Amino acid sequence: MYHMTVYDENGNKLYDEPISAQTDEEAKKIGYAWLAKHGHETKPHRIFHTTGRLVSFKPHQFDLKRGKATL
Repeated sequence: MYHMTVYDENGNKLYDEPISAQTDEEAKKIGYAWLAKHGHETKPHRIFHTTGRLVSFKPHQFDLKRGKATL
């Protein structure tokens, strides 16, 4: 079993749900499809196996001049 969490630029959770997949590649495919469908491809996210193994991770980008996270 896998899980995906998507965040906004302030670190608030936009999505936090399990993904039913058999392999890491299948979990990524399902997760990326969800991100594309909902227009969140640029949002920070993580996809991980429930044992804790990280499958995909896109961190927040930080603008040093503004002192804020960006997307």
